[in-house]
Amino acid sequence: MSPAFDAHHPPEEALVADCVHCGFCLPACPTYVLWGRETDSPRGRIALIKGALEGDTDITDPVARHFDTCLGCMACVTACPSGVQYDKLLGATRPQIERQVERSLAD
Repeated sequence: MSPAFDAHHPPEEALVADCVHCGFCLPACPTYVLWGRETDSPRGRIALIKGALEGDTDITDPVARHFDTCLGCMACVTACPSGVQYDKLLGATRPQIERQVERSLAD
């Protein structure tokens, strides 16, 4: 399958690869603490980014919602012992979503 992201500044694969899936970000993430869903955690969102880069995940409205719920507080960045630059990953992913996912005015 082809990547779900377009060629205009997609998230960098090297930044995705920095995540070692240790889970230290989970208790620091307000959305994960509230809902307890992996896909609403930094680690889960990074897995979605990886899937989109590899062509295994399409950028659809349900996928976009997981990125919409991120508060952007970046508590995960401070908690991460591997130095994952989640801020850069999120900053590259959100414009991709806006270009690819049709939204209503209410959204």
